[in-house]
Amino acid sequence: MMKSILVSAYGCEPLKGSEPGVGWNWVLQMARYNKLHVITRANNQEVIEKYLPSDVKENIIFYYYDTPRFIKRFKNKAKGLYFYYFFWQIGIVPLAKKIVRNNHIDYAMHLTFGSMWMPTFLPFLKVPFIWGPVGGGDCEPKSFLKLLAPKQRFIQSFRYVMNGTSLLNPFIFIPALKASAILCRTENSARVIPGCFRSKVKVILETAMEGDIFTYKKQERADGKIRFISIGRLLPNKNILSAVRALQYLPEELQYEYYIIGSGSQKKAIVAEIESQRLSDRVKIIDEMPRNRVLEELQMADIFLFPSLREGGSWALMEAMVIGLPVICLDWAGMSITTDDSCAIRLPVTNPEQMPKDMAEAIVKLVENPELRRQMGENGRKRIQTVFNWEAKGQFMEELLAELDKR
Repeated sequence: MMKSILVSAYGCEPLKGSEPGVGWNWVLQMARYNKLHVITRANNQEVIEKYLPSDVKENIIFYYYDTPRFIKRFKNKAKGLYFYYFFWQIGIVPLAKKIVRNNHIDYAMHLTFGSMWMPTFLPFLKVPFIWGPVGGGDCEPKSFLKLLAPKQRFIQSFRYVMNGTSLLNPFIFIPALKASAILCRTENSARVIPGCFRSKVKVILETAMEGDIFTYKKQERADGKIRFISIGRLLPNKNILSAVRALQYLPEELQYEYYIIGSGSQKKAIVAEIESQRLSDRVKIIDEMPRNRVLEELQMADIFLFPSLREGGSWALMEAMVIGLPVICLDWAGMSITTDDSCAIRLPVTNPEQMPKDMAEAIVKLVENPELRRQMGENGRKRIQTVFNWEAKGQFMEELLAELDKR
């Protein structure tokens, strides 16, 4: 039975990845079965109205809101996004109340910018509330904290403290108390929810891949080299340094090249490590590029190295699996959900000294077994097709709403 759902989707924009892509695709899938009232940012209006599919257009009403100009100015300042977001959430409350007053609303759902540490005021509406998908409970492994700069080490240590005292945090306790269902991105985030509310929790990654991307597929090269590739911002939590350090443990006779696509604050340290190993002729760092170019580079690679220490749902990881690349990653956080043992070599979380050795061992295993690479690549591609497609998110929500109706 069709439901009427009020959705707070701060990020909701077609042709985008990350939060805007999540909001857009979840809304489209939910609108296949339900009537949606979606509150989003005013600057999304033009592109939403241009690309809104005709088959769901009648089932979605968009409401566009933005803060007063003097608050909006903070958005582009350092850390100002969080300040701006807080006031955006406050600002939509009168609009949300008006929507509830003028329409029969079955559920209110807080959809995007899904950090459990950031506020939502939808629980105070007099309608059943669905919270999520939310994350924020994934921390960097404690054994890696010693590598961080003092400020980052304090922040990550504080995250562990916050996770352990979530019962005292009103931003978590109140939504968890009032929610009919809590959707968490990972098991780590689910464990942050106070135990008395854990029965409401369902774990689901918010990300998925669109069907059109499957036109991209791994291509064979004739140069005789094995190509590794990593994609992501060059930040400490992405742990690209471990992948570069793994190269010193590879056999000297191995003919390979390693492409790193991304930019960020740790680039200088990564370049220094490459130069210290005298690998400048084998390792290439490429600045960020448009998505279609990234997909083309993935097509020409053989193994996807993803040493990240903290992820929810990673678009880069899913894209590599779509292309048909075998993956080497950690058995940790969102990577444990996105992959399984049929498509990835999932390394145990150890320490900064052991991990490069484990990664090198995994690389050698894949290099020496072309058939294993092919099979793991095919398995990853099938996994995204069957488990991490947007239609599955819509079906998940239908099953959740049916379950809630029975309570």
